[in-house]
Amino acid sequence: MRNVFYFLAALLAFGAAWYYYQDVSEQTATVSKLRLAAEDGLVIEAGTVIDDAFMDKYVVSQQLPRSLAGEFGWALDDNASTRINLRERVFGQDVAAGAFLQRAHFFVAQENAFARRIRDGNRAFSIPVQANRAVENFISPGSRVDVIGTFELEDQTVVSKRLLENVEVMAVGGIDSRGEFENQDRPGYNSVTLQANAEAMETFLAQAATATGELTLVLRNPCDQVSDCVGGVGAQQ
Repeated sequence: MRNVFYFLAALLAFGAAWYYYQDVSEQTATVSKLRLAAEDGLVIEAGTVIDDAFMDKYVVSQQLPRSLAGEFGWALDDNASTRINLRERVFGQDVAAGAFLQRAHFFVAQENAFARRIRDGNRAFSIPVQANRAVENFISPGSRVDVIGTFELEDQTVVSKRLLENVEVMAVGGIDSRGEFENQDRPGYNSVTLQANAEAMETFLAQAATATGELTLVLRNPCDQVSDCVGGVGAQQ
């Protein structure tokens, strides 16, 4: 009988301890939300594009009690998927320092966001390319590339020339976000959209029309920054 009493007492103590643990856990549990760094005078202007450097400098994680999760449901969660999907997003309005990030901050119309990414004086244009001539799946929106064309000379010698140098890939196929491209497991494509200054684009299109073979994209190191320029058929290799 005494053993049964001890057993029931132990069971009761365990239940009380478990209830206390659950209550404390609920009170101390947190959720993570994304917000802008709280810097005096910081305002992120409409048209700003989010890239990795922006994320590292201006986006921080804010811990909130789980009990407030419902009230802050509009704020973006801090997780790997959200951070990937934020890449290449464009702010559609000015956002002050310290503000929690939310979907309403970004362009809803994809065409507006895409156009905003075209730098002043540049033009966006698409070119046909086969994946096996574009470093396969290593090309993604945001990559920097050179464009190479092949030409046949009068003596029937075939030469390769750099037509564009260090230009940005804005879209691969119909996908213009690196996060979306990676989420779709880098799907196949037959065109890429680039941006370059207007003069470079016009010269490139004229030269590409005389190329005898398919165009080839050469992937560059993202830290290898030189000016957007056209190499031209007579460019130094």
